[in-house]
Amino acid sequence: MPATPNALAAAHRANTIATIARTRAASPARVPNAEGRAALLEIAALLETAAHSLQTEEPGTWDGIVITNTMDWDASHALRTADEIAAAHPAIGFPPLFSQYVTAPVYGNEVDLPPSLLPGGPVLIAREGDLFARLHAIHGHLRLMPPARDTTALLEGAFALHWKHALLTASEAVAADRPYNRPAVPAAVGIPTPATTMALSRAHKEHPTVTYGLKDRRLPCFSSEPAPHTAVRMVSHLGARVPTCEQHRDAAAVAARELHDSHG
Repeated sequence: MPATPNALAAAHRANTIATIARTRAASPARVPNAEGRAALLEIAALLETAAHSLQTEEPGTWDGIVITNTMDWDASHALRTADEIAAAHPAIGFPPLFSQYVTAPVYGNEVDLPPSLLPGGPVLIAREGDLFARLHAIHGHLRLMPPARDTTALLEGAFALHWKHALLTASEAVAADRPYNRPAVPAAVGIPTPATTMALSRAHKEHPTVTYGLKDRRLPCFSSEPAPHTAVRMVSHLGARVPTCEQHRDAAAVAARELHDSHG
């Protein structure tokens, strides 16, 4: 019995990302050191192993029905190992769970955005927000299971954005000099949506930074430029309020504190 269309779509994604990894490894200017290039080549080999297994493993059946949402051990193990290598070498620009791109046609899983840098200034917040918005749009197109040629272009675009995020990570680390010099994220304690400013003031007597859901979700996230995000929560630090989507919640806690401090 031939491989299922789901498995073949996953195999195409694995081979496409393997090509991206080999191309990046072959360009010394793109990766900072030999260790990173070796990691990319190892990831490429694992992806090609996974693709071969997806293309050749005979699908299982249950009561005569072909099972389309499973992956054999060889492919799963290769993808898990590739994820571990990516997580151990963040400078190569591959997100730590990049195999989600491969498994999505089989499992129907979502693809996570990379962990936020929680950048402390509005310029970096806007740059990261732009990258995340563009990645989110690509993930939406990929969910539609486009033809192979379109999938290739979308994956190339996604990994180019992941690479830009890795460069932003490096620039933020240099700007902060040391990770422990970066502003700590205030602990935002969740509270019921306050009905009045007096209720919010009472909450701040117990917790400097609080967060609560918005009943009227027409506000944009504070990090919406240049791409739109709908604010679903408010973060308040001692009364300085910043509307945010869930994606930028921690960054909003930092922004609320900075807004409060700027008022003296």
